[in-house]
Amino acid sequence: MRKTIFLLALFVAHSVSAASRLPNDVRIFVNNADACEHMAGECDSELPERRRREISEAIKKYCAPAKRQLPLLMEKYKAHPQILKTISKHAHDSVTSYTESDAS
Repeated sequence: MRKTIFLLALFVAHSVSAASRLPNDVRIFVNNADACEHMAGECDSELPERRRREISEAIKKYCAPAKRQLPLLMEKYKAHPQILKTISKHAHDSVTSYTESDAS
């Protein structure tokens, strides 16, 4: 049990450390892209109208900026393969396929 906790703590510390080495604009993109992916997964036509509206607003809040940021960051960091790898890892379908009508 102690070994598991230690390994988990080590993993979390490494993840936080790795994320803190990313440029700020990439960290913002990663946060937006991950939130976009999460909120897109929350869509369900069986939800109450109020909740569907909240999800739609959140999708617009996170997916629109992530979609705008993606090509800019890909161009800006094209000479930085590790950063491009991180950007690509977070370029979820919910980001790349987002359109303004998705938030309606």
